Amino acid sequence: MRVLHFCTSEAWGGLELYACTLMLELKNGGADVVAICRRGSKAESFLIARGLEVLHAPGTRLLSLEQIRWVRRLIRDRNIDVLHVHYHRDIWPASLALMRDRVRRLILSIYMGVPAKRDPIHRFIYSRVDAFLTSSKELNIRLPYLYAAPPDRIHYLPYGRPLAQYRRDENRRRDIRARHGVKASDILVGTMVRIDPGKGVMDFARSFPYIEKNAQSRVVYMIVGEPTRKGFAAPRGSPFEERSEAYLRELQSFISHEKLGDRILLVGFQDDLIGYLSAFDIFVFPSRDELYSLVVLDAMGMELPILAARAGGNLYQITDGVNGLLYTVSDSRDLAAKLSRYLLDPDLRREHGKTGRAGLERQHDMKQIISKLLNIYSDRPDVQAKSESN
Repeated sequence: MRVLHFCTSEAWGGLELYACTLMLELKNGGADVVAICRRGSKAESFLIARGLEVLHAPGTRLLSLEQIRWVRRLIRDRNIDVLHVHYHRDIWPASLALMRDRVRRLILSIYMGVPAKRDPIHRFIYSRVDAFLTSSKELNIRLPYLYAAPPDRIHYLPYGRPLAQYRRDENRRRDIRARHGVKASDILVGTMVRIDPGKGVMDFARSFPYIEKNAQSRVVYMIVGEPTRKGFAAPRGSPFEERSEAYLRELQSFISHEKLGDRILLVGFQDDLIGYLSAFDIFVFPSRDELYSLVVLDAMGMELPILAARAGGNLYQITDGVNGLLYTVSDSRDLAAKLSRYLLDPDLRREHGKTGRAGLERQHDMKQIISKLLNIYSDRPDVQAKSESN
């Protein structure tokens, strides 16, 4: 099977990383995979470094006749079977290129919450999509209204994670903790999230003073992440969005004012996902409006107890008191109170961590997800429906 993937986003976050990971897993599973990325993007360099062919569409405009013709020639010359779009703006050239082609399949993955797009132009563009894929059952219920998408074209496809990667590395744990001045006896409470107002990082930081005073000396917070990047940055300008940089300054000011520089560590973006998760003892996910979080799945894979805001996709990933704990959105005092349960009860931490890992293995094994995706590519809804019911 020959699959052409579209991901021309210039950002590098969970969406882009997951889309690229999915491409590589498909390639490893025997599919012939080609990607269209933005020249100079992190997605391009990530895929090329791992041996996947990357192409660049002509021009820089959102849409042009030249792009549509180029895609048509490409799918004809390469004998492409399936076009899979991961970045919303790419649906325009992909859909228009296939308007008179009823053989090839067009797939659109939706990774974030979306506004209603029911105007005649969007209805026309989405009419060519053969399958809409999301990781949210709630979004799937609303999608027929939001996109005027026929229900039989909407598929629930959970995120897949390569389970073998989740092994706590004691050497990296010691090295990372030592590098940041975290003692072996400290309880390291970490998060991995963009420094952005919608991600609730300040809620997390502000919870520290509410921890009981006699426990604060053995607790360290670590925030792994950077401000949201711009889609396009001038050569000498900041790569980050202005409001996110302002939010980072607010965070830094709070830490400085409260004299918590040795208790709340800002370590920036880190490539070593497994290393930093190995270093953590508890994982906090403060995002206020997440559709479905990949990093929460990663924390589950590492058997970390998870404390998350009671909002959005967190409600579908975390069962309060079973595989994690939920706190009231934006309530730092409640966050600290729920965190104290974990600080005082290592057995509860282990129990929730093991339950989370078991759930990940049941629902998010990458091998199973790739099998389901290939069924959708092949237009075998009977097989897909059966696999979803199991």
